[in-house]
Amino acid sequence: MARFIDVLAAAFAVGSAVMLYNVSYETRRLEARIQARERLAEKLESDIAVLKAERAYLARPERIEELARRQGLEPIRERQYLRLGQPFEDPIARMLDRSDTEPSESRSSRR
Repeated sequence: MARFIDVLAAAFAVGSAVMLYNVSYETRRLEARIQARERLAEKLESDIAVLKAERAYLARPERIEELARRQGLEPIRERQYLRLGQPFEDPIARMLDRSDTEPSESRSSRR
């Protein structure tokens, strides 16, 4: 009986060692994955910081104003504002209405 208990204890010790090795190996593997993800998170944070700085650089008002002027855009003028209650006159609609009322002969002569 003592021999059976010794064999059982030895098997238990070997089984415990295998389980301990497995847990240790799994822990190291998880630590490596966590470190890789932490490095990725740090890289992404630095990339985000660079992109925010680049956006701030590109969104400078003096740069945008220069680009807008090159495109032929200019600041809004006072006459472009409407007062509340004032009817809106759409210049494109006015031009379309005018072209619909023109005789067909004048349209064909323009072409």
